[in-house]
Amino acid sequence: FAVQVTLGEGAEFTLGAAQLAGGGQVLEVVTQVTHAGRDAVSRQVVRSVAGGKGTVNYLGKVRVEPGADGTDGEQSVRAMLLDRSATANNRPELEIYADDVKCAHGCAVGELDANALFYMAQRGLPPEEAKKLMLQAFVAEAFVGADQEEVLLEAALAVLGKLV
Repeated sequence: FAVQVTLGEGAEFTLGAAQLAGGGQVLEVVTQVTHAGRDAVSRQVVRSVAGGKGTVNYLGKVRVEPGADGTDGEQSVRAMLLDRSATANNRPELEIYADDVKCAHGCAVGELDANALFYMAQRGLPPEEAKKLMLQAFVAEAFVGADQEEVLLEAALAVLGKLV
C-alpha cells in the first residue's frame, strides 16, 4: 500500500504497519510524509516478517520543507526473516531543508535470536510456541496506541500462525 501525507502547522501523523509475507508473496509499504508547516509530528513504525520465499519491502521518505522548524519526525523499520529463502528490502529516507528539527530513522533486518529460543526451551516452552511469542512481541510494536490495537494484533497473529 502507499501513503502520501502533507502536514501543516502543529499537525500529527502516526502510521503503524505490519507486513507478514510467506509462500512467495511480495508485500510493499511506500510512504511519503512531508512536513510543510512548523511544529508537526510524524511517527512511522513498520514491522515485517517474511518466510517461505516471501518478500517484504518498505520505501519511506520524510521530507521537511524550508520553514518547517520544530518538526519532529521518526521512522522505525525492522524486518524479521524466518528462513534463508525470505527477503526484506527496507529504505527509510530523510530529506531535511529546515534547521531547527528533530528527525530520526532506524532500520534493521534480522532473524529470531537463537539464544532467546534456547532460553525459552530450557524453561519448558516448545520451540514453535517460543517462536510465536517472540514474533507476537515483535509485530505488536506496530499497533501500540492504535484505536483497535487488540483487533489488529489478533488479525496479525492469525497470519503469523500460518507462517511459523
